Amino acid sequence: MKDSTIFIVDDEPYVLSSLKRFFVDEGYSVATFPDGNKALTALAETEVAVIVADYMMPGISGIEVLQKAREISPDTVRVMITGALDLELALEAISRGEVYRIIGKPWRDQELKITISQCVEQYNLIQENYSLQEKIMDQAKVEMVKALVVTLNHEINNSLVFISIGIDKLSRSFAENKIPDNHEEYMKKMKASCNQIASLIKKMRNIEEIKMTEYLSGTIMIDSKASK
Repeated sequence: MKDSTIFIVDDEPYVLSSLKRFFVDEGYSVATFPDGNKALTALAETEVAVIVADYMMPGISGIEVLQKAREISPDTVRVMITGALDLELALEAISRGEVYRIIGKPWRDQELKITISQCVEQYNLIQENYSLQEKIMDQAKVEMVKALVVTLNHEINNSLVFISIGIDKLSRSFAENKIPDNHEEYMKKMKASCNQIASLIKKMRNIEEIKMTEYLSGTIMIDSKASK
């Protein structure tokens, strides 16, 4: 997306102005920094698609800037500007995952345009992946609730059926002035069923506390014996 933000870090004013003019003409939002620490402070407060840093700078070097940028904003794509003498070190930074791309000095406008476009595309792909994951998780939550409600309703219904049968049997016996031999057993099972229902209702109230990782991994279980 052409409205993405690009940070440029370089201690040479003419480099900053040249790159800023180039990227603004390409439709990007650009912020320039002659000092790496100021860029990192701003990075912590801004959504940035790409950060471009010159390798050789006084004070904090470009590689240090990009290393810290990775910690502050892992999704921001990191690009290093470097001369031929710094190329070996820059390639090593790529191998360590600290830098995504390298822009050589002096740069070619077309090559620069393509490189930054690819970096912004990489950043957008990361954001789209997050969005897709959120949609999948939202759908999984809906399916989880449906599955739990079906299970809980089944368990509650079973308990209510047993209570109903027990009450009916005891009612008939007492109506005939007879105390059934197994009335204590019925009473215990009815009490256990009531506890079961109370436990299941509590589970329904706490559905929001269930971790999505447990559901997605299939480890969530409704233990119908837990409350007996």
